[in-house]
Amino acid sequence: MMKNLEESFTKGVAAILTSKTIKEEIIAVDILIDNYKTLFSDLFISNSIIDNKETITNGGIALSLEHARDCLEDPIRTARFLKGIYKAILVAQDRFVDKKISILYAGCGPLGTLIIPLLHLFSWDEIEVILLDIHETSIDAVKKNIKKLEYEAYIKEYLVADATKYKHQKEGSLQMIITETMDKALTNEPQVEITRNLGNQLAANGIFIPEKIEIQKGYSFFAKEFIFNPKEGGSKLNQKELKVESCNTEKLFSITKKIESLNLYSFETDWISIPTNFEKAPDICLYTSVQVFDDVFLNKSESLITNPYCVKSLYSLKTKRYKLQYTTKEMSTWKLIE
Repeated sequence: MMKNLEESFTKGVAAILTSKTIKEEIIAVDILIDNYKTLFSDLFISNSIIDNKETITNGGIALSLEHARDCLEDPIRTARFLKGIYKAILVAQDRFVDKKISILYAGCGPLGTLIIPLLHLFSWDEIEVILLDIHETSIDAVKKNIKKLEYEAYIKEYLVADATKYKHQKEGSLQMIITETMDKALTNEPQVEITRNLGNQLAANGIFIPEKIEIQKGYSFFAKEFIFNPKEGGSKLNQKELKVESCNTEKLFSITKKIESLNLYSFETDWISIPTNFEKAPDICLYTSVQVFDDVFLNKSESLITNPYCVKSLYSLKTKRYKLQYTTKEMSTWKLIE
């Protein structure tokens, strides 16, 4: 990298890791975005992207190169994952003393957003990274980016593979797995199926990122919910403005590396009675929170992946009770049963 750009890149990453408020996180990620756009300008020109297609896989859609690239511009998500992953690598080094930390990044996209900015903070003999994506175009792009940054020594392997099916050759040799392949309320994308497949391929006491994803149910007036959207100025909101008044919620389920290795994941509630006097909160909503690692969380409405999700209006129900059903069969979806 050019010296000035390299200094800007490393300062931007340092600012992310030391940020204390949402406003500071957004400013720091904006610097990182500017650096990426300068370094890899061809990836930010839509008409230069070849074979820009999504792929349907087990439990959801693997994002196209362009959409995977755009995840960088979900600033609080980017900041929290980088903070959590940095902390997790330090913890892994304490857990696996005298071992090079082997990291699998599944769904790395063209930018390798959640690991590449951290590489300069470690030496190549401390960590090694396997970059995996279902799209060859993304792997080709991230390979060029690694070369441009002169980070080749950190990369053990580039893999074009489906993370919902991938089997690592050497059992128990991965100390860390990273995958952020999710949408709000765990719909559409294959995060659950990737976790189900890869979670049991970690070394004993290995770290899976994110550590936990929790889904809660509540009643709300959905039209009044805050929906985070960086393209409509959401990324410019300050910390106070991002605090959304909570409705009463209850946990439905959570996903961790210990998810049962079934043919597919499914969840169904018991029968739920419709509340009386629901005029002020007539919508059945789902809320997502992500524990990236340890004390680093991504809370509801702080990101595109933790925005609230409306299942249905209570006004449209024909009965006085219902069930909620989630399945990863074919596509990760929620269904209401009356």
